[in-house]
Amino acid sequence: MATLSQLVAGIAAVEGIDAERVGAIARAVREEGLIKTSGRGPSAAQMDECDAANLLIAVNTADTARTAPGVVKQYRALQARRDRTSEFGSEFEELLSAAKAELLADYATKVVSLLGTRRHILGKRHYPNEAYEFSITFEKPVPSVLLHVGASRAKPHFISFYDRQELTIKTAGDRRESTTITQRTIFAVADVLRI
Repeated sequence: MATLSQLVAGIAAVEGIDAERVGAIARAVREEGLIKTSGRGPSAAQMDECDAANLLIAVNTADTARTAPGVVKQYRALQARRDRTSEFGSEFEELLSAAKAELLADYATKVVSLLGTRRHILGKRHYPNEAYEFSITFEKPVPSVLLHVGASRAKPHFISFYDRQELTIKTAGDRRESTTITQRTIFAVADVLRI
C-alpha cells in the first residue's frame, strides 16, 4: 500500500496539478481525520481506497485547503437513489477498489443495475475490463456528482448524486463550475494503491 506522499505525487501527476497544492489539501483533510495518519518513514500510514477517494474529492472540489474537509464531507454524503439509496463516497471507494483489483466489469454491472436505468445493457452484460470508460464530474457551487459509465458499443449511462434536501434556488448566482476526472485518474490512483 502507498503512503500519503506517494498518493499526493500520483494525483498531482495524473491531474496536472501542482504537488504543493495537492499536499496542502491533503494535510488539511488529514488534520480533520479524513485521511489516516501515523508515524513517518516505515511506520507511515498506508493509504486505502477511502483515503484516496477523500483526497480526490478534496482536490477536485475545494477552492482552498481550508475548505477541503468540509467539501469532502458534503460530497461524500451526496446520494443516488433507485431501488436503494447509495452515497457517493461509498460508491467512489468501491470504484477505486474495483480498479485496483481489476474487477471493473463487476463494479459497472452492479452500479448500473442498482442505481441506473432499469434494463440498461451495462447492468446486464460484462465487457472486458479495458473496454470500460468512467468519468466523474464534480459540480459546484450546488454540490452534485455525475458518474459516467460506458463500454465499447454500449450506450453510456449516467448516474447523478446530489443532496436531496439542497434546493438549487438557494444559490445566489447562475454560475456553475464543473471538474471532470476520467478512468485515467482512477487507474493511476489504483496503481498507486497497489504499491
